[in-house]
Amino acid sequence: MNPIHALYEGQTTKAARPALFDGETTLSHGELIALVERAAGDLAARGVGPGDRVGLCARNSWRHVVAYLAILRAGAVWMPLNPRNGARLNSDFQRRAGPALTLIDAASTEAAGVSPRPLPLEAWLDGIGSAPPPPITDDPDAPFALKFTGGSTGVPKGVVQRQASGRSALRSLSEFYGFTAEDVNLAVAPLTHGSSHYVLPVLAAGGAHALLPEPDRAAILRELKTRVSTVFMPPTLIALLMGEAAFGPEDFPRLRHLTYSAAPMSPDRIAQAIHRFGPVVSTLYGQTEAPMTIAGLSPADMTDPDKRAGVGRPFAHTPVRLLTADGVLVARGEGEIVVGGDLTRTHYLDAPELTAVSRHEGWLKTGDIGRIGDDGLLYLIGRSKDLIITGGYNVYPGEVEAALNLHPLVREACAFAEPDEVWGERLEAAVAASPDADPAVLIAFVRDRIGPVRTPKRLHILPDLPRNPVGKVVRDDVRALCRSIQSRPLELAR
Repeated sequence: MNPIHALYEGQTTKAARPALFDGETTLSHGELIALVERAAGDLAARGVGPGDRVGLCARNSWRHVVAYLAILRAGAVWMPLNPRNGARLNSDFQRRAGPALTLIDAASTEAAGVSPRPLPLEAWLDGIGSAPPPPITDDPDAPFALKFTGGSTGVPKGVVQRQASGRSALRSLSEFYGFTAEDVNLAVAPLTHGSSHYVLPVLAAGGAHALLPEPDRAAILRELKTRVSTVFMPPTLIALLMGEAAFGPEDFPRLRHLTYSAAPMSPDRIAQAIHRFGPVVSTLYGQTEAPMTIAGLSPADMTDPDKRAGVGRPFAHTPVRLLTADGVLVARGEGEIVVGGDLTRTHYLDAPELTAVSRHEGWLKTGDIGRIGDDGLLYLIGRSKDLIITGGYNVYPGEVEAALNLHPLVREACAFAEPDEVWGERLEAAVAASPDADPAVLIAFVRDRIGPVRTPKRLHILPDLPRNPVGKVVRDDVRALCRSIQSRPLELAR
């Protein structure tokens, strides 16, 4: 079933309830649905039909949500373009995808890059007519979205997600959060990425979204202290909020889920967040090829310190296995994480060979190395492509980063390899920490926890780690930065 059906669930009973809060603008569910219907009809009148790709480059706003839903309602393929990508990358994405048209808000005109058929978002919505929308197409194999990966491991890949995949993510999120008509979700992360997954499940329950165009910390805290019950944001933003002002759990009477994803969060930082926000911290694990909902760790699980290093339990409708080095699929143990079910009904744009390589007997190979214990909890160890072989030993950067992140002075860590005549590959690491952090102390800390083989031979102290436009740390960029600046390295011999 097409995920857009969720917009209409309980339509009569929720019609008068608020659906979108955007500054001085509030749209009810009834008003939102009417706008989406007219906008979808207008897209069809412009020649946009099922399977056509429609780009959307805009900041978070009520217009962004209407456009997103209208694209789905018209049976077209939603192609989000993050303004933070910049013009060069967004131009390349549009060249590769060939959208029928691209909706662009005024603030993103330059960042959208070169569009074959640009359409100003504000003017479009102000001038839509009353043409009826086309029938909803229900085809689990029909394309639903075209998203480009973050490029943290190389050139961004286009991932075509089918209706079945979108519906699976929607169902899992609805079950994980248990959304009701009383929920207000704060959309502060870009709707072009993780925040978009919350739009339909919240609206389906009769809840509402509060929309922020920028991650203004004062505005975020203001929303969290008043009406917001759920929010998704990256760990870096959570850390910034905790440094912004003094507050405690009593300041957030309605908050029940503070969810992070897209990057790891150290156990100490999780404990700090629980202390400051209350027992509401949760996390989700997914990737563009299996969107958002491979596994999740609930606030209840997060209260157990022993579970905080995990990424959660696989969702009920998404089977997860581990592919061992011997090519055997196991339910417990260690290996590459592989995923099945409707969530993985995706493929790479114009790259059938790449799609084939990413599969093993029908399972999606995530490229992540993980471990599943007897309790069914999934832990990430590292990326298979990031494997470092140093002195004949296999080391995954994730193991090193996890150990460094345990130290209270380390905000974030990134391990990488450099060529070495003696070791083959020399293990190094960069940490975001205060300038007075002692590299020798951090090195000893890691050695005590995971042994000398996995201890970096060179440690770089940086004020912050570089990020790509979607907020992810890119290992190659960290390596390049450490090569180019004086960052207080410490050489060690194993």
